[in-house]
Amino acid sequence: MSNLEELISLLWGCEIISYKFDFENHTLALGVRRVYGEEITYFNVMLEEVCAFSWVNGMGKERKKLYNWEYIDLVSFELMSATNIHILGDDFLSQYSSSPNICMEIGDSILLVEARYLSINNEKFDLLGE
Repeated sequence: MSNLEELISLLWGCEIISYKFDFENHTLALGVRRVYGEEITYFNVMLEEVCAFSWVNGMGKERKKLYNWEYIDLVSFELMSATNIHILGDDFLSQYSSSPNICMEIGDSILLVEARYLSINNEKFDLLGE
């Protein structure tokens, strides 16, 4: 079994070549390509038991500018903890919150995901450790 941190470090600076959100099965699948010198490596990344995600398309007012991407740049992929998102709004909306445990920096954007399992090339890790 590989070390999770070592596998995650290989995802930095890669290109996302495919992705699929499957709301019904609570999964997010990514096909990732890493080019390092003359070597090309492909990774299949699967997030399972996804219960929340949040996409922010840039910082501040820049998030409202939409660009056509030439490719989807996976700048960074990190595990995180002690982060909570609470929705401010009416009584209904303020009942919702999430505790993302994965942060993907994609171009100038971020995707925060709360998931139970992370698999990289079929090596499965329990992110909640329960």
